[in-house]
Amino acid sequence: MVAYSGGLDSSVLLHALAALEPGAQRLGALHVNHQLHPDADRWQAHCAAACRALGVAFQSVTVDARPRRRESPEAAARRARYAAFAAALQPGDTLLLAHHADDQLETLLLNLLRGSGSRGLAGMPVSRPLGDGRLHRPLLRWPRAALQAYARDAGLAWIEDPSNAATTADRNHLRHAVMPALRERWPDVAERAGRAAAQLEEDAGLLAELAGLDLGGAAIHPPGTAVLPMARLAALSPARRSNALRAALRARGLEPLPSGRRLREFARQLVEARDDRGVELQWAGGVLRREGLRVWLLDALPPPPQTPVSLRPGVDHADACGRVWLSPVADAPGAAAEGACLLSAAELAAGVTLEYRRGGERLGRGRGRRLTPLLQARRVPGWLRPRLPLVRAAGQLVGVAGCHPRLNPPGLEDVAAWRVCWRPAPALLPGLVGHVGEGDL
Repeated sequence: MVAYSGGLDSSVLLHALAALEPGAQRLGALHVNHQLHPDADRWQAHCAAACRALGVAFQSVTVDARPRRRESPEAAARRARYAAFAAALQPGDTLLLAHHADDQLETLLLNLLRGSGSRGLAGMPVSRPLGDGRLHRPLLRWPRAALQAYARDAGLAWIEDPSNAATTADRNHLRHAVMPALRERWPDVAERAGRAAAQLEEDAGLLAELAGLDLGGAAIHPPGTAVLPMARLAALSPARRSNALRAALRARGLEPLPSGRRLREFARQLVEARDDRGVELQWAGGVLRREGLRVWLLDALPPPPQTPVSLRPGVDHADACGRVWLSPVADAPGAAAEGACLLSAAELAAGVTLEYRRGGERLGRGRGRRLTPLLQARRVPGWLRPRLPLVRAAGQLVGVAGCHPRLNPPGLEDVAAWRVCWRPAPALLPGLVGHVGEGDL
């Protein structure tokens, strides 16, 4: 399958492959519509028509490419695009991208200017796993000029994205203002850069092997616990500790990575901070947080809502932390034994609200018990506690959705009519392993 934008490069790759395999029974094209340009739908139609003319199976996917906090528009589009690529691949599939030697040179220079290490300076790998399949770049040894000559000879029509001419973007500035001067002085600059990238890719592979030894098979792949043992990290030298963290973040899919400076500072604080002090690093790709003897690798965490909302039967409440609803106890007769948060019909009639922690809460009917020690006893991580939905009935805090201390008073199960259920946001799942009540997920 070819990643087909409709531009020059992917048009050449698709046309060449279709010519190699008449009928193109096994060849397909995937177009990603980023919805970032007024002509995006017209470009998609162009790609569909070109595939029909070649007899190639065509599919398209529309993505949300809006930037996250501290994320550039280009990085957001790339993140959304590669997520779509990964989702489209089945086991055994290969996705072909049309990056060429000039793209590789631009990537190497950009990463050099960003202060990247050997992994970034290795540029784009020829092949790597992606989703359930693989990504492959068959044109990395060919310069853009060769693709342009092929397109002219074949009489191809392609899309010119006007944003590629805007030199406000770093890559475009390199392409239009820097690369011509480099080629004038060193005509084979792309070939030289390719050789350097190949050597650095080998070096990066050795660092990845070292990180694997240092991590010792820690559970870092979703949907694992996303936790690294602090004792293992503390035993490493500063350089190896940073390298291990970097490899773990890549394995967890938390990219783009934080800058090397910020990651090294986090690695330093890991071993210098007291055991009872939390150490945290947030960036556009995710969160690293140390709590006690564990280091959490997390997706970007949603902020907890600030405004309480009313809970009513038949009306689901969805927010950044998940979805909460009321389920009849009759549908789950074992709910009381599981320690679920139960509500009587009288409490529901008096009004039940959903809120999030502000500090100093006490859980239970009557005077209740302080919430913080209860959550600590259940080893609920500190980063998760502000994002657990709290249930308040008749002015009192009576339950925590998804993490249920057994504080229902005697006899409540005999009159309980409703059970509070919660489906947490995906980013919260790592911290809920072992804490979520049966039937809540």
